Amino acid sequence: MDLIDFKNKMVNHHPVVREPVVWSPWTASVMVVLYVNNDKIFVLMTLRSKQLKIHPGEMSFPGGRYEEEDGDLLSTALRETKEEIGLKLDDTLVNATLPVVTTLTGYQITPYVAILGTCPNIGELSDEVEDIFEIPLVDLLSTKQRNTSGKTGESMYLYWHSTNCIWGASAKILGDIEYLRNSL
Repeated sequence: MDLIDFKNKMVNHHPVVREPVVWSPWTASVMVVLYVNNDKIFVLMTLRSKQLKIHPGEMSFPGGRYEEEDGDLLSTALRETKEEIGLKLDDTLVNATLPVVTTLTGYQITPYVAILGTCPNIGELSDEVEDIFEIPLVDLLSTKQRNTSGKTGESMYLYWHSTNCIWGASAKILGDIEYLRNSL
């Protein structure tokens, strides 16, 4: 997969959306960080702390709830990425906005994508994040399995990183990335 072609596909089909948001406790955004290292594309994912009340110990992308002072969901994703993994991204590095993902708990999550030419500098992890993983994207996408839990509204597929299952909103986002990648 050529990163430049992939980036152009993202930019052309899913331009960055930055518009005011009406506050809701169910509105959130995440940042999908993709980058190249040794000619392979990697994706950053976090393992949420087991101490959290919501989705403890789950694999996810950095992100969280919209706050009114953010002004827009891109600012939310940028703020949360800095808070959770110490990665400060300039908004000019964000390349795309993927389709909104609705969770079983009613959240409306807007995924933003930053495609970087080099490995980003990760800072200090917040208490919300137990660990961070830099995963080869093609390897991660190759772990796709059908979700047989039978719960309506969950993602149709699961992905795996070692023993960590990626499901729900994060799996839906990976599915959108896989679809774009395969449609090049």
